[in-house]
Amino acid sequence: MADVQAHTARLIALFVSCVLYGILLTTFVPCLRSLLFSASQKSQFRPRDEIKMPIVAATIAMFFVSTFSAVIAMQDVLDAFINYHGPGGALEFYGNLHTLNNGWTHWMPAVEDSAQVILGDGLLVYRCYVLYNRNWRVIAAPSIAWVTLVAVSITASYREITLKGGQSLNDPSVQPIISAALILSFAISVMTTYLIIRKLLKTEFNLISCCATRPHILRQIARIFFETGLIYTLSLVVSFAIYLVSSNLQYVISLALINIIPITCNLLLIRVGGINHADQRLAPGSHNAALTAQKFNPKAVEEV
Repeated sequence: MADVQAHTARLIALFVSCVLYGILLTTFVPCLRSLLFSASQKSQFRPRDEIKMPIVAATIAMFFVSTFSAVIAMQDVLDAFINYHGPGGALEFYGNLHTLNNGWTHWMPAVEDSAQVILGDGLLVYRCYVLYNRNWRVIAAPSIAWVTLVAVSITASYREITLKGGQSLNDPSVQPIISAALILSFAISVMTTYLIIRKLLKTEFNLISCCATRPHILRQIARIFFETGLIYTLSLVVSFAIYLVSSNLQYVISLALINIIPITCNLLLIRVGGINHADQRLAPGSHNAALTAQKFNPKAVEEV
């Protein structure tokens, strides 16, 4: 099957990026509201000690990366289809003539993609760390994988930035590095999601066994983690498959991932926040003593 041409792939990538950015906008505002404002009194800020600053900072940072990415993608397409007047048109612009000398807007998506993956996976590791009462031994493997991911992502970004005319992301010197970054991100997603779900379900099982209490919200939260983790993991699998076949659609999936990562994080926070608020209204403080008895921090669920 013939591959999509480079200039066509860029137009598709711009369209997909704009659609996903619109979804991101609709999730960012309620997500930020749930992080900063009280659930019972929506016009009142949370106390400073209740605001999860690492998650707030990561959420805002990922939103700005996605916003910057959308602007850069639009400028890149304008440069190719409107501002470039040389022979061959946009196809030639994205081919032999589109080198580092054509401007930083061409290589900036590589930096944005790496930054977003590092932020998203770092947030997963942090959530796992909080849920296990800040026990570093439990998250040793995900942490090592994340540090390795940072190094590989920086290397991949540098290699993409220094591509010469006629080279693309399919170049043999680039593809293995990007593939390694995707595999590491996949491993972090699977490990952290498993550890989080295992902790939640184990705690709930112990609660039901020893306290004969009703099914706890932890099972619902575990399901939310599974669903959001599945979305992100499947996106990584699709990305890896596209990179393996050396398709120009990799530009599409690269811009898509920049938005999918913050969307999944926002949806997770919104849905978990909604469950916590509903449970507090129905049975305020009824589970805290039981959770503490199981060596589970009751505030950990709110912090993830």
